Amino acid sequence: MRLTYMIISVILIHNMTLSAESWKIDTGAGIWGSAPSGTITSTLEQTLYFQDDFSTHIPIQNGYFYFSLRHPLPIIPNLRFEYIDISTQGESIEVGVSSSFFPIGGGVRLHAVSSTLQMQQYDCILFYNLLEKKMGLTFDVGLDLKYLLSDYKIYEVVNSSDSTLIPLLYVRGHFDLPVVDMGIEGDARYITDGSSTVYDLRVKINYTMMFIPVVHPGIELGYRVEQFTSKGDESALLGPIVSSETDSDIGFSGFYAGVTLKF
Repeated sequence: MRLTYMIISVILIHNMTLSAESWKIDTGAGIWGSAPSGTITSTLEQTLYFQDDFSTHIPIQNGYFYFSLRHPLPIIPNLRFEYIDISTQGESIEVGVSSSFFPIGGGVRLHAVSSTLQMQQYDCILFYNLLEKKMGLTFDVGLDLKYLLSDYKIYEVVNSSDSTLIPLLYVRGHFDLPVVDMGIEGDARYITDGSSTVYDLRVKINYTMMFIPVVHPGIELGYRVEQFTSKGDESALLGPIVSSETDSDIGFSGFYAGVTLKF
């Protein structure tokens, strides 16, 4: 009987150890040097026309944070949460007047004024792990629910705030380089309905100090491209990116770097 108890105890301890090893936490934070591009156009009350050229706006260093949880529970998806607050400002807006004599976009230029754009992004990603370090390769697929808060201001002309929930297809691949504790990773999020398109593409290389027990610190360096294209409120699937009266074709791109922790 005592031997039976000992065997059961060993089995339980072994299973608990395997289960604990299957739970994985990955978190990190860093800075993304994003350069803005594209345009925002709008017509206010059918008379005032403006176009904001973001290629002349100032690149901003934006902080980001993420947290990822992987578990061994069947059916239930894994979870990843991300946050970034993008902001930019410039003085590139051309303002004009439209009428029956001056078609929209061909009116009288009045002056260039300053503008600011802030886009807070909260990403909740539900994903399944299809491959887990098979020949060094990990592959995930899932759904990214991006909650976007935008705030757009044009000096003495426009003060627009909006929010929308954007569902995106999410795929991620990671390859562990042999021998060294380094990896190459890429992920993509994408959605389109014809009139509006949103995508977010990233590639990076990371180094993790696996020789440190329990908690493994690391660093990452990568490049990110993000694009928001929206035709006001014409989208059948997506809400307006900036406002229902504004056509947006905004992009951000640049290198990012951060520190990571893996449990």
